[in-house]
Amino acid sequence: MNESRIGAKLSLGERVYEDLRVAITLGEIPQGQVFNEADLIARYNVSTSPLREALTRLRQDGLVKGIPRRGYAVTELTLRDFHELVQMRMINEGAAAELAAPRITDRHVAEMQHLSSAPLVIGDAKSYRNFMQANQAFHELIASVADNARLLKATTQTFDEIQRILFTGLSAAEDGDLKHDHDDIIAALARRDGPAARKAAIEHIKQSRNRVVQRMLRRDKPLEDLCLMP
Repeated sequence: MNESRIGAKLSLGERVYEDLRVAITLGEIPQGQVFNEADLIARYNVSTSPLREALTRLRQDGLVKGIPRRGYAVTELTLRDFHELVQMRMINEGAAAELAAPRITDRHVAEMQHLSSAPLVIGDAKSYRNFMQANQAFHELIASVADNARLLKATTQTFDEIQRILFTGLSAAEDGDLKHDHDDIIAALARRDGPAARKAAIEHIKQSRNRVVQRMLRRDKPLEDLCLMP
C-alpha cells in the first residue's frame, strides 16, 4: 500500500477509515452489503464522530454510498466501471513505469521482486489478503519511484476500486497456480528501459483483465456483456 499510510500515527477516524477501506477493497466486506452506523460502532467500539469522518472519506472515494433510512452500502462495480478502471490503469501505470525507469535503483528492484514473491493459496484468507496487498504495493511502488504525487494518488485510487474484482471467483481448479506475473515489468525497469517498461505494464494489465473476464465467463455471465477491450 501507499508508503504514506505505513508507520504514520493515525487518528481514530483515520484508523477506522483505513481498516474499512482495506476490508472493502479486498472484498472482505462484499459489494452491495448494507450496514449502518450502529453496526460499525459495535465493530470498532468508537463514537459517531470518528465513524462519520471515516464514512465521509469512503463516500468521497466512491467505496460506499448512503441509503436513505437504511444506512450505507458498499458500492457495486458495473462492467462499464471495470472497463473504465482498466483503461485508467493502462494510462496511469504505463506512464508511471516509463517515468520510473531512469530513477529505479537496485534496492527498488529487490523490493519489487520481494513483493512479487508473495504466494497465493486458494482458500487461505491470510494468504489472499497478503497477495492482494503485495500486488497493490508493487504497482504503487512504481508510481512512487516515478516521483509524481498525482500519478501515485491516481494509481492508489484506481487500485482501491478495482482490487475488489481482480481476484474474485478464484477456484483451486482454475487458479491454483496464480502468480503476480510482474517479471517483464521488473526486467524492463532493471534495464532502465522506459518504453519497454510502459509496454510491459500495459500488457500485464491486459492479461489481468482477461483473467477476470475468463472467471466471469466460468460463472455464466452473458457473453454480450463481456466484450474484451482492444
